[in-house]
Amino acid sequence: MSAGGLAPARPMLLAQHDRTLAEYAPVFLKWLGFVRQRRANTVLSYGEDLKTFLRFCAPAGLSKPDDVTFRHVEFYLGWLQAERGLKASSANRHLHALRTFWRWLIREGLATTNPAADVFILPTRKTLPTYLGIQEQEKLLAHLARDPSPQGVRDHALVATALLTGLRCSELANLQLGHLDVDAGVLRVVDGKGRKDRELPVIPRLEAILRRYLATVRPALVTQPTPYVFVRVRGYGKITHGGSPLGPKGIFYTIRRLVLVTLNRPKAHPHMLRHSFASRLRENGADLQDIQEALGHAAITTTTMYAHITTRRRREKLAEYLK
Repeated sequence: MSAGGLAPARPMLLAQHDRTLAEYAPVFLKWLGFVRQRRANTVLSYGEDLKTFLRFCAPAGLSKPDDVTFRHVEFYLGWLQAERGLKASSANRHLHALRTFWRWLIREGLATTNPAADVFILPTRKTLPTYLGIQEQEKLLAHLARDPSPQGVRDHALVATALLTGLRCSELANLQLGHLDVDAGVLRVVDGKGRKDRELPVIPRLEAILRRYLATVRPALVTQPTPYVFVRVRGYGKITHGGSPLGPKGIFYTIRRLVLVTLNRPKAHPHMLRHSFASRLRENGADLQDIQEALGHAAITTTTMYAHITTRRRREKLAEYLK
């Protein structure tokens, strides 16, 4: 099976112009991975979105690229929200997948028009990101520092790295020993989102936490050589996973559990810690350009979500005007 669970493509399918959307989709996904060099998770996401669209099309007999009109796509977005319960932002992700798919079909001469091109993006509500305040961050780190068990030391290093560098979940999972130079105080993010590298400081506080984990705990956990910094703990979960890399899913559930137990904050996630890192920078006076560079945002417009976080100094200044 190919990405997204779609049926494998027939050889030389691109030379045949009378095939179905279901037959073209696997070829598109292969092109997305091999030619466009998109990450495996990205290709998988496109595959799942296309699979959902194909299921929607089947009862209506929409099987060929030119069978689909922009009204079908509009109805599909409504169906995603009404029947599948998706938020507007998630429905817009499906729309983006369809636009990309049809652009490829047109490029290959397999469709004449892009039915998703003229469909308006659904409006989404702008909200401030959920994050931990500085006091909550300190409480979480202090609680984790008191656990001397191998799992506790690993978790302390993981959360401290997230809170003090702002790495994405995938970047935490992909962090390797060769990317860390604790003596120089540098952490390098290699092949981050958008395949961009960046360097971040390892402050002395984080350096001490990482040294403890890397010197006293990680060597005892690793049963076979692995370059990844964060690994699973034997006896937690399946014992056979001890010492293997801690993947994005493991990081997600580890952080959710720790924040819930320590702060009673349900539905926490690694990106909350990334937002917490940015809010800490903002609270301490960092400008948006500095935050953009630290987070690895391609455009400053993404970073402007933090412009609305009112710092303590700004709140005190506003309070002066109210006296």
